[in-house]
Amino acid sequence: MSTSRRGNVRATTALVVASFAVVALCFRLLPWVFEPWNSQLVDKLFVLRSSVSWLRPVYDPTVVHVDITNSTLHRLDDFYLKRVQFARVVRNLAAMRTAAQAYDFIFGTKPDDRDDPALIAAAREAGNAYFGLALALSPQRAARETKVDEEALRTLASTKWVLNVEGDVTGFHRGSAPLATFPALAAVSKGLGHISIKIDADGIVRRVPLLVRYEDGFYPSLPFRVICDYLGVPPQHIRVVPAEAVVLQQARRPGAPPRDIRIPIDRAGSMIVSFIGPWETMKHYNFADVYIASDSRDELEVWRDELEGKIVVVSDVSTGSTDLRPVPTDTEYPLSGMHANAIHTILTEDFFRESTAAEAFLVELSLMACLIVLARSFSSVAFTASAAGMVALCAGGALVSFFSLHAIPQVVRPVLSIGLAVFLVLAYRYINEEKQKEVYRRSFEAYFPPAVVKKIMAHPESMAMSAQRKELTVLFSDIASFTTYSSALAPDRIRGFLNEYFDAMVEIVFNHGGTVDKYIGDGLMVFFGDPEPQEDHATRCVQAAIDMQRRVRELQNAWRNAGGFPLAVRIGINTGEVVVGNMGSRRQFSYTVLGSPVNLAQRLESNAPVGGILISERTRQLIGDGFQTKALGEIKVKGIAEPVAVHEVTVSQGEVQDSNSAGNV
Repeated sequence: MSTSRRGNVRATTALVVASFAVVALCFRLLPWVFEPWNSQLVDKLFVLRSSVSWLRPVYDPTVVHVDITNSTLHRLDDFYLKRVQFARVVRNLAAMRTAAQAYDFIFGTKPDDRDDPALIAAAREAGNAYFGLALALSPQRAARETKVDEEALRTLASTKWVLNVEGDVTGFHRGSAPLATFPALAAVSKGLGHISIKIDADGIVRRVPLLVRYEDGFYPSLPFRVICDYLGVPPQHIRVVPAEAVVLQQARRPGAPPRDIRIPIDRAGSMIVSFIGPWETMKHYNFADVYIASDSRDELEVWRDELEGKIVVVSDVSTGSTDLRPVPTDTEYPLSGMHANAIHTILTEDFFRESTAAEAFLVELSLMACLIVLARSFSSVAFTASAAGMVALCAGGALVSFFSLHAIPQVVRPVLSIGLAVFLVLAYRYINEEKQKEVYRRSFEAYFPPAVVKKIMAHPESMAMSAQRKELTVLFSDIASFTTYSSALAPDRIRGFLNEYFDAMVEIVFNHGGTVDKYIGDGLMVFFGDPEPQEDHATRCVQAAIDMQRRVRELQNAWRNAGGFPLAVRIGINTGEVVVGNMGSRRQFSYTVLGSPVNLAQRLESNAPVGGILISERTRQLIGDGFQTKALGEIKVKGIAEPVAVHEVTVSQGEVQDSNSAGNV
């Protein structure tokens, strides 16, 4: 390598590395400027997820809202609801056998409030009412308050949690200036939880602090307190691993076996809320309807059928409420929806986690290495196009990361790094390499025609797709009565059975040197003789078919024991001259075969006996006497004018299911 070439390589490498370093430094020094860009991009993914039906998470109706709306105030003829009215709703929800009723309110002490005894009595009788407390959140230790109400301190002490912590929790939010539901009501409640929210730098609420430190204890958020009780997890069964997870040990949803639930958290102890959609996505009931339900025994019974076993979040969403903030899926969202979505996130275990620093470093290191290789190998145009492809790959990886792995992707940082690297490399080439390239071009033009010079200076085009005619053997297989049997099975069981079946069949095909063309529902299309030339492609294909039927018998026994359907397949085989090669567009193509012999193989499969193998005359000629076959004469098949002579390959006795034991599709 010449000195000039080595210098260019070193300079290009240094520019790429410097680009990534500069962007990383910007994110490090100015996180409030750059991090919101990525967060807002992720917000778009949440919006996309909630707006596309097949991406939208399944809503668990165990979590519902009871809302105080403008309609509520009008129907109850009171602009400000009294605590005695809340008391009636508490009693009614208890009578409706709700699992929990979480009130997004702090009922503070009021002098001479005559309604307090009614609310206290209702909460005591209900035994499942939760109320709020507020703490000012700070990442640092707050100064000790000199004037804190003694009753408030006693209330806080009664709801304090002592947890099993494995690591340093100094990064957790610290609470100060406590404001709690008045002691008499707190004492008879099921529990208190803080309703404090931490807003991100760009003003959007994306996460909820599950645990806040105050003095020497931990205080759960309202949704975390509710869901822990619902799942039967006491504080002593909660394990905290800072910056990693909060583990609910032996969590048990009603009617389900116990299991550990691992909730990803950040350094501050906050969980990313998996918003399932806009405010209307969850079920909402009017406070007034619940209030008047006890006027009629029949009405109360109807409500009991509707709300029994539900976790109810009660909140004020009337026009006068100021408890609104932007969230990823909505610009003005009642924060009680944060509590409901947090409960729903844990209940459904629909968790999102942020990429770790090590994961981000490995991704950026890989991108940096790829860019260096591309910059050293490609021209400016090809390098730019390749870099654009890397950006597209980052976008695709972000989609996979978000929708499949439930990991919050870091997209902006690598894209900015790639963009800066491309800009610097192209600028350097314009100043240096492009001038050198012009010198080479002028030298070549002294000896070669312009057209030849152009070819020398440019990179070759991508390899064109090709196709050829060859005699191959094509096999089609199909599961008999699959539609009938699968209609009674859950989708996951169908997927499990099909995956097991295809794994077994494809392994046999590969063992005999076949090529899988495509999957067609529960059917399989393969061919033999290409791309690796095989003189005995027909023999290989028939032997593979026999092995497939034998394996089907083994699977059938296993499936029967597992409660599956009686597996049986038909197989059709034909040999003929087909067109084979890459077919499709330049954006997407596949290696496949085309021609009338392919159609005949498919027709033979549909006419084959259940559990049997039907082959054409040409296939029979090629396999000779190596297999036991039985001539079935000629049959008429759809799409072919002349009758077709067919033969059935005999499979060993007892190896496959009798064709009379399964019906036709």
